[in-house]
Amino acid sequence: MLEESGFLDRKAVLHLGGMWVQVAGAELTRAQRWAEAWGLDCHEMESPESRIGHGAGGLFFPGLGNIRNPRMLKALRAYLAAKGVSFVREHIRRVELLSSGAILHGEVGQYSSDTIVVAAGYNAAALLAETGLSMPLFPAKGEMLLFQVAPGDVPSVILTEAGYLIPRADGAVLVGSTLRKGDASHYPTVQGRHQLISLAASLSPVLAEKKPSYHWSGVRPGCERDYPYLGLLPGATGVYVAAGHYRNGLVSAPGSAELLAQLICGESPFTDPEPYSLSSASPSSRSSSSFLSR
Repeated sequence: MLEESGFLDRKAVLHLGGMWVQVAGAELTRAQRWAEAWGLDCHEMESPESRIGHGAGGLFFPGLGNIRNPRMLKALRAYLAAKGVSFVREHIRRVELLSSGAILHGEVGQYSSDTIVVAAGYNAAALLAETGLSMPLFPAKGEMLLFQVAPGDVPSVILTEAGYLIPRADGAVLVGSTLRKGDASHYPTVQGRHQLISLAASLSPVLAEKKPSYHWSGVRPGCERDYPYLGLLPGATGVYVAAGHYRNGLVSAPGSAELLAQLICGESPFTDPEPYSLSSASPSSRSSSSFLSR
């Protein structure tokens, strides 16, 4: 859609260099079954980086890659603006439910609609607490580094228990990430920088010889269950929630948007919405698989 309309250059956003995941034993078998169930091509392969350890086992997914998030979102915003969508930057303090829809009370003004989607990250829990809804959401601060190397020096995404490397087509390599549950601050730290530099050196000899070009941090919408919350707010009409995507916001965005749009429009959902519903049981249900929870 974005490419066809001229708002997106695929080569500047998408890098399909494959992905290697460090996994072994029962986890490797489980990952292979998961890949087969979803039609993903993969094969066993030792670590592509010598520093991870000689003979370190894992799976390589040749058809996977990564998306350059900021460029993707910039293109999406430009596309929506061209379609007449308006954007209002506001700090919403309260959600007041109506017989249909709700009123959003902000610092500057009030906004009402018959259909509202609350997608406020971990803050969604506080915004909707007055309605009686309880969601186990929490802030989770993460820091990342960016290194600049020659294109191809880090050929594929590398995902390990300790962290990950994400190479871009132009030679930029992202190293991440730290994780501090309960921390909502947005500033990078010296401790985080040292931790990530050490991680980069442990994963790639190329990065061990480089200094990082950029260091930043952000706050993820942490959740105490594997699935995000997607669906109608219990007891409300026309008020929906999309929250708790944790570390998988971008990769799960297309499916989340499609499912939510189908629920709002009264269409048949492409997948069972019950596991994602706000009334779904067991908020603390988390996968025991380290592969599936990365």
